[in-house]
Amino acid sequence: MAIAFDFGTCNSVVARWNEALNDIETPELPNLGIAYSQPGDADARVIPSMIHFADESTLLVGSQVAGAGVVNHPGTFRWLKMDMLRTGGANRGRRVNGRVIYPRMAANELVDRILMYVRGYFGDIDEQLVLTVPVEAFDHYIDWLRDAAMKRFPGGISIIDEATACMLGYRNELADSEPCCIVDFGGGTLDVSIVRTDLQQAGHARCRILGRAGEEIGGMMIDNWLLEYLQEKEGLGDDDIAAIGPSLLEAIEQAKIAISNGNETASFTRYNDVAGRLIEVTLTAATLKEVLEKRREPGRLNLYQHMIRTLDRALDQARDRAGIRKEELRGIFLVGGSSLLPGIGEKLREFFPQSDLFAGKPFDAIARGACRFSGGIIDQALIHDYCLRSWNRELCDFELVPVVPRGTPYPTGKPMCSKYIKAASDHQEVLGLVIYERSVMSRPLISYVNGADGLRPVREGERQECRFRALNPEDSEFIHAVPPCRSGERRFIAGFGVDANRRLTLWLRDTLENNRSSIRLRDGSRISLPVTDLPVVKL
Repeated sequence: MAIAFDFGTCNSVVARWNEALNDIETPELPNLGIAYSQPGDADARVIPSMIHFADESTLLVGSQVAGAGVVNHPGTFRWLKMDMLRTGGANRGRRVNGRVIYPRMAANELVDRILMYVRGYFGDIDEQLVLTVPVEAFDHYIDWLRDAAMKRFPGGISIIDEATACMLGYRNELADSEPCCIVDFGGGTLDVSIVRTDLQQAGHARCRILGRAGEEIGGMMIDNWLLEYLQEKEGLGDDDIAAIGPSLLEAIEQAKIAISNGNETASFTRYNDVAGRLIEVTLTAATLKEVLEKRREPGRLNLYQHMIRTLDRALDQARDRAGIRKEELRGIFLVGGSSLLPGIGEKLREFFPQSDLFAGKPFDAIARGACRFSGGIIDQALIHDYCLRSWNRELCDFELVPVVPRGTPYPTGKPMCSKYIKAASDHQEVLGLVIYERSVMSRPLISYVNGADGLRPVREGERQECRFRALNPEDSEFIHAVPPCRSGERRFIAGFGVDANRRLTLWLRDTLENNRSSIRLRDGSRISLPVTDLPVVKL
């Protein structure tokens, strides 16, 4: 069975089938991972998603970073998953020991070192690696993660979304036609998926995605809110935050984890040697819940209201597409460390009074489910639109028109729609086609951003973000017409689909008889038309 790797914002997990135990294991990986307690289940073995650049030849990864006491060192990179999801690792670099380290380079090294340890732990293996990705991940993130993992696992990479893997991690067997809800509440995002099982012959099962919704809210943002609370309570100024903000956030995170694990209080101290001030803090479970219940601004939502709104959005999709209502859901599956926060389980039980709640494996259910996953057992659906840019005559402006809309199950197997590709001028020899990926996501009010480039103050209110990204900006002009085209000629017909790895695929033919047209690939080679099912994310 394949090895699974769940790359997380705060922690990552590796899982593999153990033939001797006849079960899935999360290996200890000495000098790399740590153990987290889970309610009602064995401890989860996780790898802190941190990397420290000590010098040109020395890297510290996972638990080695905290063990060396360099979590807040300028050479340590954390929360790299969020940087890769948001910007592709394009944030500004940091100068470390005379060289500049960019987040993308740090993320590449972190994934590579973890998988190098995995291969060393299991010996010379040549197995398939299953990677997990967030529901709201853009293709640039999926492509990056696949490329980063391919170095250590060239034999094959499969992709499964984190929400679907969660349910497979909680259950060994699935009932037929069973609608369920997965709530993935981790360090960076809150993702909700409504799925329905569909048992097939020979015991195989398919999980069909009926509705999905996500918001950019997670443990990192809650740490941000707690920092705001302490700043107000302790009278901390911007100079204090600049001096000890990262150290305070580290202490806040550990105190939050302790309370989430059942402790009533958690205390810590931090000394600002610039101002000569000792800061002593005691957080309680009641204080943490108070912060989570607080509205960030008048008329805005608190954490629990954000969660209910996200659940409603996913349920609305499931009702519209499949007639599924929340009282019909048979199971609610929780995953992610933030699902242990006070009040989360209580609110979900109130919202789903007729459904069973599964919450015993918040840290490793995704990796376990991905390990159980094998090609073809999951029918997934797109959370984003794939679009072309088109001129709107009424608006006198360009707009994005979906060619494969969100909610489409994939792999599609055949083109979803057909479009004519027209030339803009006479004698045109090369035609372009730019593909856009579009997503809509909500983000609550925040005051600080703590990413790979450090802690920085911001003042951003709650907003609805419509994000779009060109998938092939450097490879857009790839259609070579022989003979050349005439202006406005409806000569090329393009169709679009999505393959099992969630890459947009292209069907393209030239309707001109006796043509010698082709597609030019990135390496300079050419493929004669017509082409079918060709991935166009990277030509």
